[in-house]
Amino acid sequence: MVFPSREIANCASQGEGAPAILRAMRRGGKDNRSLAVALLGVCFLFSSGISFATVRQAPTSSDLLVQGRNLLEAGKLAEAELVLDRAAELAPSDAVILTLDGRVKGRLGEYASAVALLERVTKLTPQSAPSHVDLAIALADSGNLNSAMAETGTAISLAPHLAIAHLNRARILSDMEKDREACDEFAVAARLAPGNPDIYFYWSIAERSQGDFTKETELLRKVEKLQPGNVKAHIMLATSLLDQKRTAEAVSELRVALAIDPDSAQAIYKLSRVLYSTNPDESKGLRDHFDRLKAQNAFLDRVKALGNQGFHAFTMQNWRESIRLYTEAIETCGDCEIESALHRDLGLTLCRDGQIERGAEELNQALARNPEDRDAAKALEVIRVLKKTN
Repeated sequence: MVFPSREIANCASQGEGAPAILRAMRRGGKDNRSLAVALLGVCFLFSSGISFATVRQAPTSSDLLVQGRNLLEAGKLAEAELVLDRAAELAPSDAVILTLDGRVKGRLGEYASAVALLERVTKLTPQSAPSHVDLAIALADSGNLNSAMAETGTAISLAPHLAIAHLNRARILSDMEKDREACDEFAVAARLAPGNPDIYFYWSIAERSQGDFTKETELLRKVEKLQPGNVKAHIMLATSLLDQKRTAEAVSELRVALAIDPDSAQAIYKLSRVLYSTNPDESKGLRDHFDRLKAQNAFLDRVKALGNQGFHAFTMQNWRESIRLYTEAIETCGDCEIESALHRDLGLTLCRDGQIERGAEELNQALARNPEDRDAAKALEVIRVLKKTN
């Protein structure tokens, strides 16, 4: 895959450090799928004439459901998706399997597939409020806010006291910039589930949009009480306090954030700015730390450049050169953030060069580092089938 170069911003993205949420955060777009996996699949399945039907008898849908759940509990999303897809083929009217498969696809960013599966669930179980909530989540993540609103309305009509339905309706209203209505729904959700930090976190964003910093601060204090390790909440609270000229309290929150994550670029930068006049020495030390983080990212850009050269060699079918470049990128990378992607691309290239065992080793390393890597999981599944038929 092509690795985009990245500039370090002065502050972290909105989602950094955010609490576990009920639906996936919006994404600007899915990562480009590696050309390698398509070529690998075509190479294996068509040139070898392998048919999945030749593999020994498949396990039952119930067996696959259990296996999929175990993989999810282990955090292996991409592998779980493959297993649940097989279960759904065997039991196309099993609402439990379809729901779990749809949720996994949503977490992996396959929103259209998630919507299709969850629509089938609502037709199978039209009186199930949670199924309508699941569909609303997938629709909202795909950008279809009006249809998502309709599904939350159906869920609430079926189960008026279902907190998750009110929470997701509130979030959709907020996405539609109807913040006043959203706040009313957040309030209902909070009464129904006062121990859910997500409610207060997203409610605070709606209050900030309306300029109510006092209410925002109150809500973020609740998030901190429920999730003391939430770095993003501490930084957001510090920002709110600074807007209210409560500098000492803001400094305290930023220090807490750095105690949790000493390399939070956003907290480092904000604190260095706040202390510039009152404590110039500490401010300079923080700025130096921030500059070191930027230097690390310049190093990462060099690793990405090697990866991009490796991908270019792959597209030219120069397998040996591609292998050399990916190997050099991995050796240079160490444990950098794109290590898993480099192992995957090297594994796919090795397979394309006929070095199946070495390729499988690299793909397993990729999947161990990133359990959501669907390309690595699918390639390993193809290799598994090959071994069983040989």
